[in-house]
Amino acid sequence: MKKLINNIYQLKSYEKIIILLGFMGLIPFIVGLLDLWFNQENLIFPINIPKNYGVIILTFLGSVYWGIILNQNKMNAFTNQFKIFMLIWSITPALLGIVTLLIDKRISLIILSLGYLICQLVDEFYNKILLFPNWYIFLRRSLSITVITILICSYFILKY
Repeated sequence: MKKLINNIYQLKSYEKIIILLGFMGLIPFIVGLLDLWFNQENLIFPINIPKNYGVIILTFLGSVYWGIILNQNKMNAFTNQFKIFMLIWSITPALLGIVTLLIDKRISLIILSLGYLICQLVDEFYNKILLFPNWYIFLRRSLSITVITILICSYFILKY
C-alpha cells in the first residue's frame, strides 16, 4: 500500500487527472446498475445505461490505438503490417458496439462484457510491445474488471 501511495505522488498532474477521470467514468455505469436494480419495472432512465454507455466507452478503448498510430516517433520502429493490424483493431470495438446495440436482448450485455475482456487482453498484448506506462495498465485493469462486473450484474438483473 505504501508503494502504491508513493507511486501516486510521483505521477505527473495530467496522469493523476487521467486516473481521476477514468474512475469518474464509472459513475454512469454504477448509476445505471442501481437504476436497473431498484427500478426495473419503472426505470428512471428510459435506456439501459450500462449497455448504451458501455458501448460508447468500448469505442474509446479502440480509439486509443488510432492515437498511438498517429504518434510517428513511436510507430517508426514497427512494420506496415503491424500498423495495419493496429488500425483494424482500433475500429473493432466500435463495430462490436454497433452489433451490441442492434441486439435487444440481455445477451447483448454478455457480448459487451466479452468486448471489454478482449480489449483488456489486447491491451496486455500491446503493453509488451508498446510499453504503456504502469499507471495506465493498472488503470485499465481496474476499470475493466469493474465494468465487466457491472455488465454481468446487469445481465442477471434484467428479465427480458
